[in-house]
Amino acid sequence: MTENNLTLPPVIPALRSLDLWQDVHIKTGPNVVFILGGSINTVAEPVALLERRGWQVFLHVDMLKGLTTDADGLRFLADYVGPAGIISTHAHTIQTAKKNNLIAIQRLFVVDSQSVETGINQARTAKPDAVELMPGLLPQAIRQIARQLSCPLIAGGLVTDAEHVRQALAAGACSVSSSNTQLWQWSAD
Repeated sequence: MTENNLTLPPVIPALRSLDLWQDVHIKTGPNVVFILGGSINTVAEPVALLERRGWQVFLHVDMLKGLTTDADGLRFLADYVGPAGIISTHAHTIQTAKKNNLIAIQRLFVVDSQSVETGINQARTAKPDAVELMPGLLPQAIRQIARQLSCPLIAGGLVTDAEHVRQALAAGACSVSSSNTQLWQWSAD
């Protein structure tokens, strides 16, 4: 199991393209980045380069081509690619990642009150190190889920401007993930 050393910044860069890794610059505070694509053949170099620059890299394994998320696949990922952790929507993947000493972020998609309750129950069962709520523009859902879970809550998806970031953080999210490069240097100042 992982010892959760996860400290989150207000905004987490979410890279949809591996080409964008060079646009991620060191800032003050914790440096966390999400990679939301690529293949098992293409992620090792950006992960290594970002980590050498002081970033904790999280790979969205559900979107990573060429990798199965069973025990062998996640052990390979941990041993040969070496990210700080993974992101997944699947509870069994979260549990398997933690057994392989990866920090695990469970992504929850909410579309109605039933999906909020289901997501809370899944997260309680999987025991992720953090939960990412999608879409990140739902202040009431952020408040409800943040109150009911003991792990950090990240708001993600459809977060496109500074006001969205402020609203999500005010509602109880500890961090916001965004692919909008203009938000990557956001500060509450």
